Amino acid sequence: MTTRHGHEHEDPSVHSFILSGRDTVFGYHLAMFGMAEHRYQVVVEYDLPTDIVDIYLKDQADRPASWHAVRNTEDMVLPPISDGSVTEYPARLDRVTQTGNGEDRIWEPISGGFTVRIKRVLNFRRFSEEPFPAHLTYLLYGRDKEAHIAHRLVQRPHFEQIFTLRQVPDGVHADDLANAVEITIPSVPDNGHDGRPWTTRPLPDGSYAALLHRGKAAPVPITLDLGDERWWNITTLNA
Repeated sequence: MTTRHGHEHEDPSVHSFILSGRDTVFGYHLAMFGMAEHRYQVVVEYDLPTDIVDIYLKDQADRPASWHAVRNTEDMVLPPISDGSVTEYPARLDRVTQTGNGEDRIWEPISGGFTVRIKRVLNFRRFSEEPFPAHLTYLLYGRDKEAHIAHRLVQRPHFEQIFTLRQVPDGVHADDLANAVEITIPSVPDNGHDGRPWTTRPLPDGSYAALLHRGKAAPVPITLDLGDERWWNITTLNA
């Protein structure tokens, strides 16, 4: 079955969601600008089976250089996740490891099949014709004492990047984390990826002054202390 959802034709497909978090596990959809069915930026809070969480956390501890992802085992489209008509689906857990040249990755299933449940949708946005923002912009999300940031995507050439922060910044409220509010980093412009090598990260320092945006209210100054990078990609995103 195919769907248009008021947009381009979309075929049911496999969608990988990169995982972050320990006490609460979040999934970030790996987007592709060149395919209508993947042209979405999505962040969800998962409710995973306890044994799957245990496998994920142990493998993450054993292989800190690898990433982990939930991948559906029956093809699907994404919009029903947004409107709440799909809240669970059959999936597997993958380990994702960069190969020697850094641009390619190996995907290894490390669990049998299970049902993934979506507890909340924090962000769901289809890409549109939108200019690059003046400064680097991230989505800030998490729960309790855990916080993560994911680069807000616009158009080619852009980059996917997820960090787990060392702590929730002062001034950040629980509602901010629950709603994946936007933050900007005024000291760093966002000009796509500007033809730089895939190895060039835009945030080489450990700490940055940022602004948190809550609707029409004045931006709130916060400090981002970057911890582990959970994902980085400029290749398949821009294909």
